[in-house]
Amino acid sequence: MSFFKRKIKLTEQKVREIVQKVEKTYTEKDLEELTNLFHPDHRKISFLNHFSLMMAFQIYNIYSEIIKLEILDLTEQKAIFTYTRKHLYTCINEQDENGENLNNISSFYVHIQVEDRQIWITKYDKYSELFLNRDGELLPNEQAVVPQNAQFFENMKRFIEPFQLDDFQPATYLLYEDSELLGYYPKGEQYSFKTTEKFTIDYFTKMEADSIADHTETYITGNSLEYSEIVEIDENHSIVETKIMDGSNLLHELVLSIIASDGFYMIRYLKNKNSPITEGMRESWMKQMKTSATRI
Repeated sequence: MSFFKRKIKLTEQKVREIVQKVEKTYTEKDLEELTNLFHPDHRKISFLNHFSLMMAFQIYNIYSEIIKLEILDLTEQKAIFTYTRKHLYTCINEQDENGENLNNISSFYVHIQVEDRQIWITKYDKYSELFLNRDGELLPNEQAVVPQNAQFFENMKRFIEPFQLDDFQPATYLLYEDSELLGYYPKGEQYSFKTTEKFTIDYFTKMEADSIADHTETYITGNSLEYSEIVEIDENHSIVETKIMDGSNLLHELVLSIIASDGFYMIRYLKNKNSPITEGMRESWMKQMKTSATRI
């Protein structure tokens, strides 16, 4: 007599169970079981750094709350989804308290797949981290996203000040070797992987092109655009309007590029609602971008 294991099929419930298992093994500090959730070919990621995890597990008790789960694509064998969770850290021993606060809300972009009758995590990328106070409440304004090791936020501030961002909130801050990005998402969409619109500012230590004119030309010719127009350009800045089709979805973007004494900046407003920016909104963003360009 032969016995066959039932074929595993991914479902929405299976996805939820995987997320719950990741959080459960993390808060229970089961490093081996946590690692075993990830495909053997995808375990060399910062999240699974054994030294960092062991340090955190030895010092803190960890509370976890799943805030949001959104499935982007689901078949019987593969799934792509995002989830957002809240972590609160409490020192196990009072003498270990050093003033450091690790409380955060983080969002992850995740791939899972079925292989060898097992569900494996094959991608686990953090795309947003919001910092909380000791009571678990969101820190105010940009403090909620700018990490302590950010180097260039102070450089960005003068270019952000002219923009009216009442309907947006800081949602992500990304660090790269020679650049940093600050992103603002519409209120209520701060955990989303794809938002209906967004405002971002990129800082680069240098501009790759020899001039703003060269940069602008490369930007336009190097992208598959449905429409492009150079609205304004001089030796220090340019404003470009573009439209691009992402599948059947229209992306309408206004881009301000600035070369300044302290670096190169790209400031963007992107509408991702499959409809163009209205004329009134376009004029408003253009006016603010022109003012920002004077802050060189």
